[in-house]
Amino acid sequence: MLPETDIQKLAVESRQRLIQEFADTYVNLRERVKRVPDSDARKVSEELSCPLEIAMIAYLINMDGILNLRHAVDLFTSELERRASVDEAIPNLSGNVMEFALIEGRWISHIHGKFVRQLEIQTRSLSNLEDVIEKNIIEVEKALSIIAERTKIAETFISPIVEEWQKEHVKSTSADAAVAFGQAITKWNRSTLNGKFIQVLKRNQAFFRLLRESLTKASDSFTIDASIGRVDKLIQELEQPLEKLTLRAFSHFLLHLVPRPQSGRGDRSPFVDVGVGSTRGNKAEPDLTSPFDFLERDIKLARRRKGDERKEYLQGKIGRVLRVLKYQGNDIMACVEQCFSEIQDRFGVSAHSIEEDIKIARSKLIEALVSERDSLAIILVYDFIETNVLEADS
Repeated sequence: MLPETDIQKLAVESRQRLIQEFADTYVNLRERVKRVPDSDARKVSEELSCPLEIAMIAYLINMDGILNLRHAVDLFTSELERRASVDEAIPNLSGNVMEFALIEGRWISHIHGKFVRQLEIQTRSLSNLEDVIEKNIIEVEKALSIIAERTKIAETFISPIVEEWQKEHVKSTSADAAVAFGQAITKWNRSTLNGKFIQVLKRNQAFFRLLRESLTKASDSFTIDASIGRVDKLIQELEQPLEKLTLRAFSHFLLHLVPRPQSGRGDRSPFVDVGVGSTRGNKAEPDLTSPFDFLERDIKLARRRKGDERKEYLQGKIGRVLRVLKYQGNDIMACVEQCFSEIQDRFGVSAHSIEEDIKIARSKLIEALVSERDSLAIILVYDFIETNVLEADS
């Protein structure tokens, strides 16, 4: 198990990285929000009954493929309501609302984007360790490994992020943090999540008691005694109500919420499984991060469709990718070229074909009216896919 000094050192490093990332994200959102089409933002504001400033940031979060518009707006609204309930309401002035939207948007983007992806990656090794538990019997070495891995993830990765969240969310409790992080981790809605909290807390305590029982069977040693002492203290902290959990206990609680990939074994410990599947559907596919990862997936899914249905499906997906690329600062021609190039790399399109297609696409875009170029770009990318990928499969 990591010494306490090493845990603290890793936690500090994690917090420093987070602060720098948040500074960069804030600047990124502040610059990109200037390019959000006013008509689109007003449409979101009217349809979802939210301030224009929140609609603009929600639009960017949606463009980044993190959340749909309604979900993003709901998260902003929930935080506004929470602040009002603790007498810390945001003044209804454009500048104040925009500053709130930028700061909260930064958190929403991070928690529902990078945080959950990193958390899933980090829990894979833990899942492998926990999968070997047979009939609630754990070898001492395995118990020590599980405790060490849980401690590392909970106290050096989760804890610093939760601590910063609570600092920036005035008068928030660990119950508020549980909802904010829990929805991202489990994909449950708020009511389902609230109903599961007590169950997960009890399972977490029971699992640590099982680990402790395994350690008591070992011969005396400093490592064993230290581990038992740490587990005893953690079990005691987990007995508190959710809103009164210590930061350490809360971080372990969040870790226990993380869905574990199903291994196909029938002997997994009931203390670990909290009744949810993998956030990625248990599919052995690469993590989807860039717009082109999603486009590649959508092209493969389009093979199952025919005719106009396939055309409508793919053009909708292509349009989304192009919008994301545009808001990353690319002009429409660069967007089309990137799409062609990525499709070539991912589907083995010949280099000669792509050079000619790019030349033709550039010519058509130059000749088109500015107002028609976005629609034309979708058609050009679709035709390229249809000709070089889908027809080639036939």
